[in-house]
Amino acid sequence: MPVAAHFDPDSNFVMFRCSGNVAINEAKRAFDLMVTDPGVEPDAHALWDLRSAALAEKPRAIPDILEMLQNRHPVRLRGKRVAILVSEEHGANVSTLVEKSAPKSLALRVFSSYADAASWLTGNEI
Repeated sequence: MPVAAHFDPDSNFVMFRCSGNVAINEAKRAFDLMVTDPGVEPDAHALWDLRSAALAEKPRAIPDILEMLQNRHPVRLRGKRVAILVSEEHGANVSTLVEKSAPKSLALRVFSSYADAASWLTGNEI
């Protein structure tokens, strides 16, 4: 499965784990299902784990993910934190792309450490 989504009530965030070649339609479908799932807390944050996604797709996928986050379910996402988790060797490129493209209405950060991303999503400043 290219996009697997899981809500962890203890940490209060949804993890979207992407693997292989992920089409934006697959990401949108997983995102829509989790955002509208009544079992997911309305104040849940999101973590997009792109470490296992095809390396060539990551930079091209970032604008699509940002557009999806900005335009799909904007009321539900207002005030939420979104972390993008990438492997270290791609961190700087993805961080730069996100900084240039991210909507100002979204608290969005790129991490190469799961522990740092999870800590930031729970409200800590990293």
